[in-house]
Amino acid sequence: MRRAAAIAGFIFTVLAICAGIGSAGPVSAVSQSASSSSSSLQSKIDKIKKAGNDKNRRQSERLEVSEKELESNVLISMTKDIPVKVESIRVSLTPGAIAADTRLTIPPDSTGNFIVDALVSGTHAILIKGDLRGSKGVGKFDLRDVRVDGIPVPNLVIDVLIKHYVKPKYPNVDLKEPFDLPWGIDEIAVNTGKATITY
Repeated sequence: MRRAAAIAGFIFTVLAICAGIGSAGPVSAVSQSASSSSSSLQSKIDKIKKAGNDKNRRQSERLEVSEKELESNVLISMTKDIPVKVESIRVSLTPGAIAADTRLTIPPDSTGNFIVDALVSGTHAILIKGDLRGSKGVGKFDLRDVRVDGIPVPNLVIDVLIKHYVKPKYPNVDLKEPFDLPWGIDEIAVNTGKATITY
């Protein structure tokens, strides 16, 4: 379960470090609407967790998560988990894929690697997108594209970023391996503008 939580945490962290194509405008300030959307997602997470702990539950349920809820969650609830400043984020959900379009301010000397710091410090548009699927309690995230200011990022730099930003908090993250979905989730289906979770 610890590995599943690590992967789930990584996927949400990916949203904070990614860019993609979305129909909604970027969320750039914490508004009352964003706060409400973040609270909505948190109540859905709490509902899934509660159902996962109910040993007498016999029937599965479904709920939907929107792009706006994910954006708001990154801006409001995940700031303590993201080691850089998120200036704006726009999440895009398309069939089988998740992406985020974000502007991040990354402090200098953040990785300890001079070459990587030269590439990533400052305010940048960051692109990360990948395929996300889950069925029968097992999920898989395949990273497809990472770009900084429109320039493709080599795998070597991605490995350094994961090592410095993700592994300290989620040491079991391995993008090449499937993972157990947390909280009794059975299936995740990503469609246009929403993800449907069966639990």
